[in-house]
Amino acid sequence: MKQLLAIEYAKLKKLTSIKIIFLAYMVIIPLWMYFMDFFFHENPGLKGLFTGDEFFVFPHVWKFTTYSASFFNVLMGVTIVIITCNEIQFKTMRQNVIDGLRKRDVIISKFLVILGISLLVSFYTFLVGFILGGIYSGFGNAYNGIDKVVLYFIQTIGYFSFAFLFAIIVRKPALSIIFFIVYFPIETIGGAFLPDAIYQFFPLKVYADLTPLPFFEKLVSQQETNTGIDIWIMGQELRLTLAFVYIAFFIGLSYFILKKRDL
Repeated sequence: MKQLLAIEYAKLKKLTSIKIIFLAYMVIIPLWMYFMDFFFHENPGLKGLFTGDEFFVFPHVWKFTTYSASFFNVLMGVTIVIITCNEIQFKTMRQNVIDGLRKRDVIISKFLVILGISLLVSFYTFLVGFILGGIYSGFGNAYNGIDKVVLYFIQTIGYFSFAFLFAIIVRKPALSIIFFIVYFPIETIGGAFLPDAIYQFFPLKVYADLTPLPFFEKLVSQQETNTGIDIWIMGQELRLTLAFVYIAFFIGLSYFILKKRDL
């Protein structure tokens, strides 16, 4: 395991594009959070759903931080596509096998990269929420609601395993990135024509709903009151189960394709 991680780190540390994307992610997340805070407070239609600086105090900051960061999982997913397609294009995986690694170990190493980047992104998201929450409300209630970061971690694995599958199937960097990004609006637009009870089972919708809008429950309750129609919302246990099922499916399918294809 240590050998695989060492090999992957040696390859990744040379990729300037990955470093640039990570730096952009680190800068954008806190800026985006302040923009979202400004937007919600300045939108008259949302008044009454939240109060004051609720977004930046514990435990609400965990919901707000993970919700805000979730918008940029697409950006981090692109890093997975770049890494994977580079391995295929420059035949790095084949060279690893020639150098003595088993094909299974090469494939496992890619899954370790997904896990590692998910941990890194989730840890940074935790730091942003922890620091902002401490500044606005002190650290006395810091760990209340921290489970939202765990859900965000699962969400990142889901998005990144999906990006990995796209890269394995398409193999070309530019096309893989385009198809990966375009799939998001395609699923959203397609879901708009389906009942919510069906759309909530779509893979990216399942992942997105792990970190919903901070006042999502109040918004649903308000809509039910205004329309008189009960809105079915998938339970968290079922959503988590589906998230793990989709992750297993994407990784399993990627593993099957890589084993059958010539590296």
